[in-house]
Amino acid sequence: MILQLELGSLEVLLRETAVFIAIYGIYVLSLNLEVGYLGLPQFGKVMFMALGALAVGGIATKIALLIYGGTISAQLNISPLSDLDTYCSAYQYQTIDIINNIFTSAPLHGVGFFLLSLILAALLGGVFGILMAGPALRLREDYLGILLLVSAEMVRVVATYTPQVACGVFGAVVPDPFAWVGTNRRPWVYLAVTILFLLIAMFILERLANSPFGRALRAIRDAETAARVFGKDVVRYRIRVLSTASALAGIAGALFAFYNDFINMNMFVPYYTFIAWTMLIIGGMGNNYGALSGVVVYYIIDRVLSIYKEGIRQIVNVDPVFFQYIILGIIIILVLMFRPQGLVGEKPAKTLKRRVLEKLRGEA
Repeated sequence: MILQLELGSLEVLLRETAVFIAIYGIYVLSLNLEVGYLGLPQFGKVMFMALGALAVGGIATKIALLIYGGTISAQLNISPLSDLDTYCSAYQYQTIDIINNIFTSAPLHGVGFFLLSLILAALLGGVFGILMAGPALRLREDYLGILLLVSAEMVRVVATYTPQVACGVFGAVVPDPFAWVGTNRRPWVYLAVTILFLLIAMFILERLANSPFGRALRAIRDAETAARVFGKDVVRYRIRVLSTASALAGIAGALFAFYNDFINMNMFVPYYTFIAWTMLIIGGMGNNYGALSGVVVYYIIDRVLSIYKEGIRQIVNVDPVFFQYIILGIIIILVLMFRPQGLVGEKPAKTLKRRVLEKLRGEA
């Protein structure tokens, strides 16, 4: 019985870790596009993840409340959108249960809600990315980094203390679009969905990195003046990168919101920007595979320290949370000292497939 319990716990641990790796993989890949390929000092990355979560809890959920308002009013005798304060403080869970029951009996409604949420998250993140492109064109790198950091905090604080956005300090309960698959299968279905979106993001970014667009980004990063001389429109490239990367981060935030079935803006403090930077530094900038390897290494360390936290407390008499910070700090220092390119360093961009190059070499 004990063995079965341990195996069951291990299964849950591995599954949940895989979900986090997939979600943060998308998040860190988007950061790598901005930092690794273009060289922008993106210190407000968590803002776009928060915007993706807000698109789910603050916009898509309200659309669901509007669509199913008649059913909700008939069962609870309330109108959530007409009295958001009462809804947020007292009726969220009962209301979302009604919506989940609808999704259980009508799977297409749940799938439609999920896709709508992701589209809204990508649009909201992309629009804010374009808005942030304005300062990115005018400010020096250090000032731009500070502005992005402050902007992320401003979005979090405003959303936290504005109940109309996503129920403010109460947080917003999110409908479960996969309620129709059942409680037992739902975690596995969601794992498959997150991995699918990670693979899509990886495919898109790899194609970008090995295209003329990706080579232009590297040129702008390494020698902006020379890139301008050769006719590259730096402004247009920065706008495209910020909008694309922000949209991907918004999708990661939406997936994170659905994983928790709940959002609270205090989940998106600046700490999570620097977690992404930690993953990217460990894995390697300018390489999508490196970014993913950094996410995997980070979560392996995180889970090992979580499992053995009581043993760690007895040995070093340090709170496991702070001990984790110490270990990760030491790892970052060692990486920067002995392997600054990360575990998987940047490689030259591919232009032609190997078999094509070999054929051309043979003909020559």
